[in-house]
Amino acid sequence: MVPSFEKRVRAFAIDTSAVTLFIILSLFLGTYYKPLPWIITGLAFFGFYFFPYFAKKTHGQTLGKKVQRIQIVKLDDSKVELWRIILRDLFKLSLSIATFGIYLIVAFFAMSDKTSRTIHDYIFKTKVIDLEKPTGKYDGFNKTESMRKRGF
Repeated sequence: MVPSFEKRVRAFAIDTSAVTLFIILSLFLGTYYKPLPWIITGLAFFGFYFFPYFAKKTHGQTLGKKVQRIQIVKLDDSKVELWRIILRDLFKLSLSIATFGIYLIVAFFAMSDKTSRTIHDYIFKTKVIDLEKPTGKYDGFNKTESMRKRGF
């Protein structure tokens, strides 16, 4: 199943928020040892964006993707190779940082609703799938379960 735009954004936001938190906290540690903020920043980037891909249970998932129950796979829904995932994320993060986030805006506006593939997915021949089963019939709106229970 194709994940919603919001799920992909929330997954990326979870990973980016965790890295940003570590960067902010590491800024205060530079008074004791000058390279320490750079070391912590590098470890945070690796730990939240790349390290989860090396775990066998979370293949194709970072912390944010795991929380949102989405996964990166090849076009034929088979497991994607580790090198392809790493290059995909390096490409995405490098362009995001180099363009001050403009790449993410362009990539998400270029995302297809039917396949949920962005520019980096087309380049690396991957797609993101939703691991959750649909929870009922589609009523034309993206309502959460709590909204449905309240009658909205």
